[in-house]
Amino acid sequence: MLRSLNSCTKCRLSLQPYIWPEEWLGTNTRITRRHRTSNAGRTPHSTNQILDDLEPFKKSSPQTGRPAQYPRSRPSNRRGESSRRITHQVPNISLSKVVSYFEDHAYSWAVSNLTKQRLVSFGIPSRDAHKLLDGFIENVEAGLLSDPNGYAYYSLEKFSHPHDYDSIDVLYSTIFFSWAAKPANRVYIEQELAVDQRTVHLVQRLVEVTSRLYPADGFPKARAMHRKIILHVGPTNSGKTYHALRALAAAKTGVYAGPLRLLAHEIWDRLNTGQILPAGVEPESNDNGEVADPLKHARVCNMITGEERKLLSPDAPLISCTIEMMSFNTQYEVAVIDEIQMIGNRSRGGGWMNAVLGVCAKEVHLCGEETAVPIVKALLRHTGDEVVVKRYERLTPLVVEKESLGGDFSNVRVGDCIVAFSRNRIFELKRRVEAKTGMRCAVVYGRLPPEIRSEQATLFNNQASGYDVMIGSDAIGMGLNLKIKRVIFEALRKFEEGGMCLLSSSSIKQIAGRAGRFGLHDSDAGGTVTTLHAVDLADLANGLAKPNEPLPYGLIGYSSDLLTSTLSILPPGTSMMVALSAPQYIGRLPPFVRCATHERLSTVTSFIDSEWSHMDNEDKVLLLYAPVPWSDTGTMNIVAKMLIQHAQECSVDIASAIEGQGLMETLQFVEGMMKNQGKELAKFSSSSTTLIQLEAFHKILVFYKWMSFRNPIVYSDPTVTELKERSERVLNWTLEKMSPPKRQFQAAIPNPINENASPPRSSKPKHAPKEDEQTMPYADASRSYNDVNLLPLQLAA
Repeated sequence: MLRSLNSCTKCRLSLQPYIWPEEWLGTNTRITRRHRTSNAGRTPHSTNQILDDLEPFKKSSPQTGRPAQYPRSRPSNRRGESSRRITHQVPNISLSKVVSYFEDHAYSWAVSNLTKQRLVSFGIPSRDAHKLLDGFIENVEAGLLSDPNGYAYYSLEKFSHPHDYDSIDVLYSTIFFSWAAKPANRVYIEQELAVDQRTVHLVQRLVEVTSRLYPADGFPKARAMHRKIILHVGPTNSGKTYHALRALAAAKTGVYAGPLRLLAHEIWDRLNTGQILPAGVEPESNDNGEVADPLKHARVCNMITGEERKLLSPDAPLISCTIEMMSFNTQYEVAVIDEIQMIGNRSRGGGWMNAVLGVCAKEVHLCGEETAVPIVKALLRHTGDEVVVKRYERLTPLVVEKESLGGDFSNVRVGDCIVAFSRNRIFELKRRVEAKTGMRCAVVYGRLPPEIRSEQATLFNNQASGYDVMIGSDAIGMGLNLKIKRVIFEALRKFEEGGMCLLSSSSIKQIAGRAGRFGLHDSDAGGTVTTLHAVDLADLANGLAKPNEPLPYGLIGYSSDLLTSTLSILPPGTSMMVALSAPQYIGRLPPFVRCATHERLSTVTSFIDSEWSHMDNEDKVLLLYAPVPWSDTGTMNIVAKMLIQHAQECSVDIASAIEGQGLMETLQFVEGMMKNQGKELAKFSSSSTTLIQLEAFHKILVFYKWMSFRNPIVYSDPTVTELKERSERVLNWTLEKMSPPKRQFQAAIPNPINENASPPRSSKPKHAPKEDEQTMPYADASRSYNDVNLLPLQLAA
């Protein structure tokens, strides 16, 4: 055995003091250890030499015992220091450093208590877990997992991909299980390490069930077809989606799938009204230059989203849907899958993965960024599908202005869109722009229902509406056609997990590209983009000039079948957290695929284990994808009440679920104000609890509708649809009342804030909640109509 302080690896494992879960990756705490230095005098071979000799997936000969000696090509051992300080940060590992990083950090990963606890949670006895980790480290230190064959078999190249705080842990875990389940290692594990045969069989079964090395095989109907895949890639406003939609409009049968209900509704409307010219048809116009008889090319199209159905005909040849609602059992002539780059989205990427691999269409059009091309090609490499890439350039120029607005809101012009990244900031900007310029501002942000976003976009696009400026979040970057002449970034940094982060080049281009949309302006002279403050202008220019980097991997999701199979092997009583983490930490995946994750997985699984443990696995997986506002404490309390009713009574009544929360009272109160608006002028503050309550009420109703389409017996309350429509009308009216009529701007309260001051780089504590995730207070809405400001509402007991 390998020696360190005259002790074997097994002893070192058992004697190792507790390490916090993150410490194997790195910490500021000094960890003092002595390591063996018997290799210190050897001259290491270059890591690049190993990579140059790589033979992917070449099978090695069976291993019948521990290695007699270390391979001479083994990279140098860097553990000669008596102590080391590791900085706690997400590593950035170049391809040439993969082997050295893997070997240097394997020991720290193996001795982590978190690693041992995870193995035990998967049903591996503690004694056998120690033995397996002992043998794993020994093999790693011997270079057996990082020689050319091992490098390919264990997909070590994944270490060179971009990482987050848990991806390195996931990589080591999947490599460990792949090593332990490898048939060539079985004799060594059972005889040399003396691991129980039942444990070896358990490990092999776990790897077998959770692995998805060939995800395309999960869609046999699509594999039985020869499909033509056409990738339409390019920047925003390049016409890539236009050409794909023309092919759909000309098809006998077809489907459109996009990321948002807004997009699905827009395509549904345009197909039914003949606004999409079929491929091969020349546009016709009358003497005035207007399109002649647009209904001539109208197609009957149904719409299916998670929360809404618009079924015009049971025999409609076309369907517009959100990506998760796409059917893999129906055959189409043409399929259009929009925003294909979202295959790399951490939580929703699995929807695009399934669509690309599973849609049964003779011709599949994938629209989006160039960044997705390598992943799509890799996914389809062995499917027999034909892949064609069509690249597009922007139809109108996008110019970065030489100067920012200098913080002066008087420089805001008609047709401008100011982009901010928090709800409160959006309303503050709205107030300041309206007070300074006299122009009214429409608003768009993530918490607003899609219907209200669409209404606000219509106000902005209609010159006669009086709304000349748009204030929005990054929600403007997708799903809305806006007549924006200039995009103004209020800031180039956005709060994400860990603090304020500079927007990615892709995000900057997506948002900036909304300016000067071709065909939306009387003159297609292009658009411009700038920043509110001069300090951000250089970052904007650099972000637009920087080429987009290809997606390193796509995401694959969960299914109820996978969960059921995994639970059948794990110990009885296994928690949902453990069951859902098993495919991620055990299963083998292709080098270009990772498991999708849920942003609130701990919250979801805790609820399932405490309240839904007796439900079917299909229902449990359904909850992962339901539009549940897990981060809104107040809203979540109501949703949780509904889910408990679902589990215990098999019937969910919306009135009893929202009783005592003041939501219905608030809705009725504002409706009363709408009826009396001629008598009294209502104005709402952006921080009004009323607006927050209305947004939350709509979320609850959307969740009910979403569940009713999947379980219409349990969620059968007929009043929900009407309540949803009422809440949308009230929300739209409330937003309108946040903008006083233009004649009132002269009397606006002066703004005490220095408008020339640049915003702080980080205005939040490091671990502050996101703006859209703040705890929502509920209020007692019983008040008189004289309380026109509605602020502050009294908090409910």
